[in-house]
Amino acid sequence: MGALGHGPALRCRRARPRLRARRDRGGAAAALRRGGRPGTCGGGGGGRLHRDLRRRPRGGRPRVSRLRGRGGGGARGRAPRLSRHRLGVRVIAGVGALVRRERLARDWSLKGLAHGICAVSYLSKIERGEADPSPEVTDALLERLGIAWHDDEAFLARAHDVLDRGFDAVLSFDEAALPALADELADLADDLASSPLVAQAALLEGLFSKPARPVEPELEVLLDGRLLGMQRLAQGRYEDALRLNPCAYAYLKAGAAAYESGEKNYAPAIDLLRQAYELAAREGRARVMLSAKVCLGNCYCNQLDFENMEVEYRVAGRLARTLGEKDLLRTISYNTASAHAECGHFERAYAFFSTLEDPSALDLHKLAVCCEGLGRRDEALAALDRVPEARREPRTEVGEDLAGELCDVVRFRLEHPDYLRRPEYGKALLAVFARCRAELPIGFAAFHLPWVLEWHTANRQYRAAFELERDFPLKLPAAVEYDGASGVQ
Repeated sequence: MGALGHGPALRCRRARPRLRARRDRGGAAAALRRGGRPGTCGGGGGGRLHRDLRRRPRGGRPRVSRLRGRGGGGARGRAPRLSRHRLGVRVIAGVGALVRRERLARDWSLKGLAHGICAVSYLSKIERGEADPSPEVTDALLERLGIAWHDDEAFLARAHDVLDRGFDAVLSFDEAALPALADELADLADDLASSPLVAQAALLEGLFSKPARPVEPELEVLLDGRLLGMQRLAQGRYEDALRLNPCAYAYLKAGAAAYESGEKNYAPAIDLLRQAYELAAREGRARVMLSAKVCLGNCYCNQLDFENMEVEYRVAGRLARTLGEKDLLRTISYNTASAHAECGHFERAYAFFSTLEDPSALDLHKLAVCCEGLGRRDEALAALDRVPEARREPRTEVGEDLAGELCDVVRFRLEHPDYLRRPEYGKALLAVFARCRAELPIGFAAFHLPWVLEWHTANRQYRAAFELERDFPLKLPAAVEYDGASGVQ
């Protein structure tokens, strides 16, 4: 992913009409100018940690459906100030976007809505944010659409408080606060949908979703600055996001995406995650610091760089214990043991996986691999027999079907000593390997790479083996060689 933040400046195309703020304006537009200060914005968690960046808060999240497609401002952790002129532009665009959306929802024509109020061409300009309608025209359009415009100071103050706390929780990766904030946002949803804060509310609702959901184009034009940066994060446009909102959360999300791809042997991911950690320390966002350190440890884990992995995981472990993140402590132990299994250190990995009291399907898969490597066939099969009743892993991207396929491949090897001469084994192995590459962080595929190379080599598919090892994103140390089921020596 490279040095994010140095890409071309991509700005949303928006009309910028010449406006003059009139203090004696009444109606919805004037109230918009009165109350429209934007809320805060800016930002999340990678082997296994990166699931945290996408996972749904416990307890579920009520839908705020009225806000979808409606939609800014922010500095790192605080709201920016808009000039009266700039706010006026956003007021006009906001009213126009709302009028257009409600008109289309009713399947009304421009002519039908404009009849008796204004010219059709003028209404079209209003909807595009290119005209500054009088209070009378604005109120007449809203009344015909049956929209109650919510812009009183008490409502805006309450809404700003919810939005500010919501964005701060997202920026801080404070998952414990999300369910209650989602409930508060849902309580205000109908009023927010026809208010100056519609774009901010829609963006926050989208950020609560896992994975994040960007606002629709008609509301994106209402976002600018750091809130537009958050929109770019939800869209996966990380270079633009870092340029618009260079906060710790943005660097964490960009680094996690680079970690998933394994691009350039994790060099871009490591650079971004280090910046995320340093910024999070300055911003006082401990959970972002934790997520960055775990993801950094994962990068070195997948490189089989045990020295640097242990350094990063040691810091992450301290933070996790301080924050009471027991699941992440287990994740760190899982990733460390998996790396040892990948290197053929089966006794050390077995010591962890065999002592788990409530193992998940992936834990049992790794236990079976360790037993296979140690020649404990019956114990390996017994571990695989426990998979259907295993607990669901809350922090993994691996679905139950894929976990089952991974276990089936191990079982086939255990039950068929001549598996390398059986086409059905190769078909199943290559299929599950392809799914790992397509659906999961690259480290999952790297774990199974030795068996894929073993299959290609045993069946004299030397070109396929060479091209796979040459083109695979992760490059192991030069001294490491693959030796099939014995792991990487």
